[in-house]
Amino acid sequence: MRTAAAVLLAAAALILPSAAPATRTADRPAPTLADPTAAAKPLVIRFFVLIARKDAAGLDQFLSPAFQVQRADGSSSDKAAYLANLPTVDRFYLSNLAATQANAVLVVRYLARVEGLVNGKPYTPGPAPRLSVFSWNGQRWQLAAHANFNPLTG
Repeated sequence: MRTAAAVLLAAAALILPSAAPATRTADRPAPTLADPTAAAKPLVIRFFVLIARKDAAGLDQFLSPAFQVQRADGSSSDKAAYLANLPTVDRFYLSNLAATQANAVLVVRYLARVEGLVNGKPYTPGPAPRLSVFSWNGQRWQLAAHANFNPLTG
């Protein structure tokens, strides 16, 4: 009887793990970037390209669930509101990128000259400071916050 119970337990131990559903690979810690600015540049470009293409599905994946935007005109929105009312970007030019990293956070400041429509209004200021904050979600960088400032004067 004991032998039969032992065999049954051993068989169950072999069968149960294989019957369990496959799980996703473990989340990875954020990479330590040798050059945060070089790593941040394609992320910022990707953000602007997704907007220019009005790729709401791509933006939905790229933006963190916690995403917020703050605009120079005082308007703001969370992820859902942003995706529901995407700006129109006809052209953009980025310069003076500088990024820093602390663990799973990548902060990028830069100048952007954008031509398009925001909240239905023409938008063509000169170079304006921007701040984009990316967070590591265990698999990839996502944009968590973005801020636009008034164009530079003088």
